[in-house]
Formats: sequence, structure tokens, C-alpha cells
Amino acid sequence: MELIFELLLQVIAADATNVMCSCYGSHVLRTLLCLCKGVPFDSLQDFHMTKRSAVLAERLSGGSSRPGDQNLTSFQHGFPDMFKTFVRQMLQNAKNDISTLLTEKNSSLVLQTVLKLSAGDDDELNHIIAVLLGYDEDDTAQKKDYSEQKNKIVALLEDTAYSHLLEVIIDVAPEELRSNMLIGTLKGALFAISSHHCGNYVVQALISSAKTADQMKQIWEELGPNIKELLELGKSGVVASILAACQRLETNRLEISEALSAALTSDSEPSDSIVAHILFLENFLREKSYWKWPLGVKMSVLGCLMLQSIFQYPHQYIRQYVASLLALDNDQILQIAKDPGGSRVLEAFLCSSATTKRKFKVFAKLQGHYGEIAMNPSGSFLVEKCFTASNFSHKEAIVSELLAMQNELSRTRHAIHLLKKLDVDRYSRRPDQWRAAQTSKETTQREFQAEFGLNNSKPVGQSIEELFSPQSPAKKRKQKEKTDKTTTADAGTTKPESFQKNTKGQKSAKAMSEGESSSKKPVSMPFLNDGGKRKSPGFLSDKPIPKKQKHERPSDGRRFVGDGSSVGTPFVRHNVKQKQSIAELAALAGKDKLTAGEVRKLLKPEISAKGA
Repeated sequence: MELIFELLLQVIAADATNVMCSCYGSHVLRTLLCLCKGVPFDSLQDFHMTKRSAVLAERLSGGSSRPGDQNLTSFQHGFPDMFKTFVRQMLQNAKNDISTLLTEKNSSLVLQTVLKLSAGDDDELNHIIAVLLGYDEDDTAQKKDYSEQKNKIVALLEDTAYSHLLEVIIDVAPEELRSNMLIGTLKGALFAISSHHCGNYVVQALISSAKTADQMKQIWEELGPNIKELLELGKSGVVASILAACQRLETNRLEISEALSAALTSDSEPSDSIVAHILFLENFLREKSYWKWPLGVKMSVLGCLMLQSIFQYPHQYIRQYVASLLALDNDQILQIAKDPGGSRVLEAFLCSSATTKRKFKVFAKLQGHYGEIAMNPSGSFLVEKCFTASNFSHKEAIVSELLAMQNELSRTRHAIHLLKKLDVDRYSRRPDQWRAAQTSKETTQREFQAEFGLNNSKPVGQSIEELFSPQSPAKKRKQKEKTDKTTTADAGTTKPESFQKNTKGQKSAKAMSEGESSSKKPVSMPFLNDGGKRKSPGFLSDKPIPKKQKHERPSDGRRFVGDGSSVGTPFVRHNVKQKQSIAELAALAGKDKLTAGEVRKLLKPEISAKGA
């Protein structure tokens, strides 16, 4: 197999320019490159072509991973050394035709595939990009003065094939090289490039690839004063990229928020029209002076993405946007909730740092329409978010509305999950039991809030349920590994110890006071108090404890209290270090019962001590 690949690539490399420029040869060559690198068959399409929608979603998601990094982990059974040798040979043979290859559609696709497959290999990328940008020496791209090539690159950006290629270069380039491109080549020309129908995508890639606040400030200095012009030119993607990057890097958020508001409102219009204008962005920019809220028109995809980014900002930066959303009437809010993009805007608002009072104003405008909203696939997620963020009475109102339309909702695939999640079937059969379960959850949350002071320390924009939701499997594994390391270290520096049966006369006054305080505060978590002693490796595990189990005395009158040197007792004590997160504690307190296996694992240290 390796010999066949080697022979094929040698033949292609000898006539690289013609093969790359052929519509058929380009496709075959891209497939061979992917197979040579070890790309699985089901992932070949990801390297052949790039979907604009996928690129936009990646850039506005706020992720910091470099494109191609995830794909590198899935490469297998390839010939990476042969791939590197072939790429260098191909570029060497086609060196005299590089200027043609950069602007020809089929050859540009080949070069884009080569760059994506080389992502993560900085040495190879430096060499490839140096050749493509006009330097034929190895590993010198990051050291050259890019201002020499500025006029040439800016002129070539008007070509579609070259602009797509430069997007990929910016996405995969090593950090030092990318910084030099920003400072040297494109500095001073960002607005001109952004105004072009092809070049604006390169600027979006540059903004999304910014890694530091300083880089973002340099971009803002050029583009910030021109936000209104960019919107009027139809380059909303550049503005959306700036909004997402400012939130990701936590810089210039107030400036972009005010600039966007000023760009889409005028002195003759009320200030609360900003959200409506963004929701129908393209429609508003076309009609502007005579624009009115349209009925039956799909909302702007980019406008909705921009509002989702805005509602992630701290509350002090987005007051005018919150006020504008709340100024919309009931029918307009309902229209937003039924739109695929609009429903996500409302979800973002419910997760924002806006006050609960303001969020309940949106709930009130949606009340009576939750069943209707849940019939839409995107609307079902909004209903679930409303349920999560509301109080008990509103939760029951939502479930009542869903119950009234249960038959219709049961016929849709997306609503079945919603009905199960909100336990609508139990509410229809045993409403009292449903209310008791919801009341129990809310009581548990309030007790934890009171115990741990979450009212003052709650993260901005995070709902109560998100605070108390169980950790993801990945986070649980990390927490377990951390606990295991701590336990191993403790075991290596302390002696093993069995439990002692203490009589009434032997028990210390300190232990007696601990028992009394525990009985007075049955719902508190005394093992979080830091008394300077080690916690048990057997008790504070990832397994939840029964909610009904309080810190009470054993029924047979025995008490298990470790002495001052104890480091291994599995029972709850006041003087254990606080190492569990609040989310884990909520999960522990929220489980009604344990399985037999969980009970055996929990009591294993005690059984071992008795056996000894």
C-alpha cells in the first residue's frame, strides 16, 4: 500500500501544476492527500470543501481551539512522512507557477487541503505559508517584513479563490506568524478589506483568531469607528465577529455595545427599537426610514447571533438592549419565540446577567402560549429554559399548558423529550406528588443558598439549576482523579487506622458538642468546616448520599468518633477540609435513595474495621 502511494505521488509531483488546476485532478489529489495523512473515509468531506455555515458557527461560538486540532487526533494508518515529503516536492516543482495556483479555484482548494492537514505542525506550516506568500526560503515566513507584500496581498484579496486560501492560512498559522500578519501585512487596511465582498471573510477569520486583548484592541482601533459603515455595506459578519471576540477576550465590550446601538438608531427613533432592528437586520437596513415590524418574515440569522453574543455581556454594558427587548409587546415576543433564531435570543436573555424581575416580564408575555411554542423544534428548548429559570407557580403553569396539548405534543419527536423532562405525565396522574417533588427541589436549593451564601456569590448569568446541576462526565472524571491523587498522597504519609467503639465515659467534651450541634442543624453540611483535619477517602466520593439521612446518632447507642490522630474515619465530622464543589454537594443531597451496591461501597471501611 505504501509503495503504491509513493509511486502515485511521485507521478503527480512531477506535473503538480497541471494536476492541481484540473477539476478532476484536483479532486483526486485532495483525496490522495487525505488518505496519505490518515484521514478516515467518513471525514474526507471536511477537508475537500468548507461550508460557510460551519465556519460561521465555529467563529461565533467563542471557542479557542485552533481549526484542525480536533481532526489531527482522528488521523490513523497514514504515512505522515510521505505526506510531508510530497508536499515539499510538489511546492518546489510548482514554485514558478505559485501566483497562478493562488488564484485558480481548483488549485486553491488543493492548497487549502494541504494547510488543513498540516495544522498543528508549525515547522511545516511556516515553510508552506512562506512559499505561498512569496518567500522561497525555509522557515523564514515569521521573520520577514510582511509590509513588503502588503499591496500585493491586499490586491489579491479581491479574488475569491485567494481570499478563501488566506482565510485558511490565518486559521491554521502558528501564533507568531499570525501576529506578524496582523501587525505587518494587514494593519491599516482592515476597513478597506472588510468592505470587499471576498476580503471581509478574511477579516472575520483574523478577528476570530485573535488570542489576546492587545490584538483585539488593534483591530478595534481600525474597525470600531466604522461599525455603522460596515452594517450599511452589508458586512454584518464582521460586526458579529467583533462582538463574539470582545466577549471571548473580555475587552472593548462597552465600546462595541454603544457603537452598535448608535449605528442602528437615530435621534428621531425611540431608543428601545434597537433589538427590533437587529432581529430584522437586513430588512431594516434596506427600508430604514419607513421600516416597520414585519409579520411572517424570518428573522436575520446574523442579527440573532449578534444578540446572543450581546446577552453574554455583563449587565452594565447591555442595559439598553434589555430595556428594548422588554419594550416589545406580547405578540412580538411570541413571534420571536416561534422563530428558530429568535427563540435562541430569548434563551440567551434568560441566561444573561439581567435581573430575575426583568426575566419574569418575558415569562408573563409568553404565558398562555407555551404549548403553542413547544410545537416548534427550537421552541421546545425555549420552554425548557423558561421552566428552569422560573419559580414554582410559573413551573406549574407551564406544565398545565403542556398537559392541555399533550396529545398534539406527543406526536412530535422533539416534544416527547420535553414532556419527559418536565414530568408532565406524573403531573396528569398525581399532581400532588409532582408538586411535592418540585417543592423538595426548590427547598433543597434554598437551603444550600442559605448555607453557602450563593445569593452573593452566584456567577453572573447563571441560573440556579445550572449551579446545582450534576457535573459532566469529563468533569467528574477529573474530580475523581484529583481526589484519588490526594488520597494516595495521604495514604503514603499517614498510618492506617480502624474505628474505635467509644463508651459514654470515654467520649470527649469536644465530640459531645459536635454531636449536639449536628442535631440542631440537620440540613447543614458540617463536613465542609475546615478544622485542620483530613477528610475520609471513603465518604466524600462521587456517590450521592440519601437525602433523608441526617447526621444522627446510631440507633444502637454506639458512637464512632475518631481520636485526635485519626485520618481515615469515613463518618461525617465538622473538621474536614472543604474540597467538594457546591454542584457536587447539591447532587449528593438531591438523591432520594441509594442502591445496594452504593450502600456497600459507602460502608466498606466500617465493615473492614469490624472484620479486623
